Formats: sequence, structure tokens, C-alpha cells
Amino acid sequence: MKSSRTVTRLCGVTLFAWLLTWSAAAANFVTATPVAPHRGVWEIELPLDVVDGNPFFDIDLKFIFTLPDGKEVKAEGFYRGGNKWACRAYCSQTGPWKWRTEANRTALDGKQGSFEVRPSNLPGKLRQHPQDQRQFAFDNGQWFLHLGDTGYRYVTDTEPLWQQYIDEAAQVGFNKIRVWFCRGRSDIQAVFTTDRKNLDLAYWDEAERRLIYALEKYPHIQFQLIVYGEDLAELRRYSEGDHAAFLVARYAQARFSAFPNVQWCISNDSIISPAAGKRNIAPVTIQSIGRDMQKREAWGTLLANHQARFTGYSFVDAPWSDIITVEDKDQVNGALLLQYRASGNDPVVLDEDRYEHYMSPKHDRYFFRRLMWASLLSGGHATYGGLKTYEAFEGINELKGVQGYLTAVRDGRLADGAADFRHIRSFFDEAGLTLVGLQPNDSMAGSDAHSGKVIAGDRTIIAYLQNPDSSTPEAANAAETPAVCRLHLPAGDWRIRWFDPRTGKWHANPARQEINGGLTRNFQSPFPGDAVLLLMLP
Repeated sequence: MKSSRTVTRLCGVTLFAWLLTWSAAAANFVTATPVAPHRGVWEIELPLDVVDGNPFFDIDLKFIFTLPDGKEVKAEGFYRGGNKWACRAYCSQTGPWKWRTEANRTALDGKQGSFEVRPSNLPGKLRQHPQDQRQFAFDNGQWFLHLGDTGYRYVTDTEPLWQQYIDEAAQVGFNKIRVWFCRGRSDIQAVFTTDRKNLDLAYWDEAERRLIYALEKYPHIQFQLIVYGEDLAELRRYSEGDHAAFLVARYAQARFSAFPNVQWCISNDSIISPAAGKRNIAPVTIQSIGRDMQKREAWGTLLANHQARFTGYSFVDAPWSDIITVEDKDQVNGALLLQYRASGNDPVVLDEDRYEHYMSPKHDRYFFRRLMWASLLSGGHATYGGLKTYEAFEGINELKGVQGYLTAVRDGRLADGAADFRHIRSFFDEAGLTLVGLQPNDSMAGSDAHSGKVIAGDRTIIAYLQNPDSSTPEAANAAETPAVCRLHLPAGDWRIRWFDPRTGKWHANPARQEINGGLTRNFQSPFPGDAVLLLMLP
């Protein structure tokens, strides 16, 4: 995490009853101390009987929380509709919390109260790992193995089968979903009423309902909320000082930043350039939004931007940026991830490559399995793409929107690409390993880029032997012959295990074997196709 961010460091535990509400009614003080869950969300609701002026633009309400360790956190309140205002706190510490308000309306100003935060088992917010900034961890200390999906329209009210989509994504093993607020690809206007003088709270309520459903049922799934989608006109209005454009990010943060399952992305698929162009946006615009969001961010929610394919990431050194997110194609050797690891200290995420049903590779299952393993062993993280989820689902056979996932899965036209992702998780779980502190080191496998992807620590070496049958990434399949590579092993008695990434099985013959290090050795997989080689010192 950048030093300029206010963050709570990691502690330990997990939960389901995540959101509790206390209504202050007309009282200034809480008479009985309510109880909130650790790493959950506490909501305070205040009434304002007479609303003079526009509730979104004219009323300024802030809550100052005093945490058990004495630190103060200032968070913005938000309008809930009717005569109700609210504020949410992310319960990062156990113990007694106090709060007070500052507002430009007497009826909201000077309120105060308290609540108690007690242990729970909710994993909490996602952070940069305290021991390895290029990896992720939850606030309970659990390493986050990034297995992403692209489901842009998950919170969109035109997608009625959103629940089935997230249930399906959880079954596959995805734990990060890319989502935007837009109803249309380049149109954020659905969040407003038609005159742009108010927010359409029904639209926001529906988005919230879907985020809460996922949090309650799948607390380990993160949502990368893309605030402005691909609405470059709205971004430009922001830079011109338009108050409505400013309100989108401000209200989103006030309402959702306390959610443990949320991270922020400013925009999607733009070209960062001051030159005129259909998809161009000036870097100063994104920088301005990023700085403003960072300044308002009360709970340390991760923040990044996403730009167009092949254009890299322009904000590596920006103090507000916590993640390097890139879009490219055929990155099955992890070259771009390695490049950006060398340029900054933040996690590097390949958030878009090919899609299984859009820019399809010839052999979906092998390509995406290879992409995911290669990305992880390059010290980065990858996101799968299935359908054109940026387009609305319009008919029963449409392979668009998150609703289209269900059609595609039912008809056997989707899911091959993600079929082996659960095996990645089982590999790390069964071996009792994480990638924290391990460093990419492909040179251990020689100069051939196809020989293997290698990541290593003092006592652990993981090699993914890609074993493609051609040099063309989108057309290659795994070779029918066993994979072979040469590795230079440091001194020691290394234990060898082979893992089949297609089946999720450890090879039983031999299940393990020991070999002396200190020299270069040949390794041949005991089965055909791609393979994972694990070497560990006792």
C-alpha cells in the first residue's frame, strides 16, 4: 500500500452476519451499546425531517469515527432517500468505537454515539500483502489467490439472472469479478435521473442488493467496481468541473467503500493520451479523479485504472494507484507481467487477454489454463474472459451479458477455459503453499521461453512446463509427449512432486522423490501434456 494511504494492518478470523444497523432516531447518544462484527460493516442512519435544497449536492454530512486504538477516520455520509441519511464504517478493529457528526444542517450536526466491534470470521478487505506488496491478502491474513472473471453487467438492472451468474462463478472458483455501474457500455447516465440533478436511487439500491447477496454467500469474492465504465464523456465532464460527474465517484465511495468485497477502478478500456480521439482521455483527468478518490477514501479500499489493450499502464508511480492493471493478448509467457513487476512495487494484474467466446483461442482449455499458471508464476495475476459481458443480453441464445453465461454453459459452449482453475487452488491448498515472497526466475529453466515458467524461494521451486505443440499461442495445444525441462537446483536434498494441471491430481508413481541439488538436472514429466513440477527442501 502506498505510504500516503491510511490503512489498518492485518489481524485474524471470518463471518456471515456482516451488516448491522442502528437508527439514531432523534437521540444524540446511544443508550445501549450495539454490537458489530469485526471486518464487517456498521451502518448508522440519521433522519432529517425537513430537506431544504438538493440532498445530493447541498447537504454535507461527515462522520468522524474514533477507533479502539485512538485513530480517527473521517467518512462521508450519503442520502438514502426519503428523509434518511446514513454512513457506513468498515469495522477494522475489535473493541469500543465512537462516532460524531459534522454537517451543514443543524439537525444532522453534532450527533454522536458508540458501538462495540467483536470478533467474527469474515475475511475482510483485500490489501497488498504485508510481507509481499505484489501479492494480495485479506485483513484476516489469508493469502488471496487471484482467479478473476469478467462480468461487467453483474449489478446492471437489465440482467435478471445475476444471481445464477454469481453462483456459477463461485462454483468455478472465481474470486474476483470485474463490474461496472453502467447500464450501457459507454453510458453511466443510468445512475442519474433524467435531468442529472439527482441520483436514481432505485438503480443504486439494486446494485447494492447484488453486492450484499454475494458478500453474504461468497465473502471471498471481490468486485472490482469500475466507477465510470467506458463513459469518456462523463470523464471529460469531470475534468470540466461538472458537479454531477463528480457526484458519481463521491456517492459510490460514500455508499460502498466500507464493503469488504469492493475495490475501485476509475474507468475501462480508455487510451491515456491528451490527443483528440474516440477512446482517448487525457492523463490529467484520470489523475484528478484518482487523487480525489484517494483523498475521500476512508477505509483503504484498493484503487486503480484500466486502459485499452496494448497500451500498458500509465499510473505506475501515481500515489493513488494500488494495482497495475493491464490488457493485452497472448500473454501466455507472462512477459508483460514481468515487465511491470520490474517497474513498480504494486500487484500486477492481466485483467484482459483473450475471451473464450470473443477473440477465441483455438484450444480454449489449454490456453486459459496456460495463461493462469504462467501469470501466477510470473509473480502476477490473471483474469479470465468468457463472453461479451459489456453488451446486454437480448435473447435466449445470446452469448452476451452475465445472463448469457448460463445459456453458454447449458449448451456446452462455455466453461472449458475455466474448467481447470479449481485445480490451481487445490494445488496450493494441498501443498500448503502460497506465492508470498517467491520470485519469478525463468532463467533456472534455460533460455527457451516454452521450457517452463519458474518461481522460486529459498526452499521452494514451482515450475509450470507449458509443453505447447506450436509456437503460436492462440493455436497451440499441449503436446502429446511428456514435458521436459532443465533446472539448475541450489544445493540441498530436494523433494520432487508432479501435479497434473488438467486433472488436479498428484502423480502417484512416484508420488515423491528426492534429488541432490547444486547442479543442473533434466526433469521429464511422468505424463503427457503440460505439467507442474514442485521441488521443496525438507
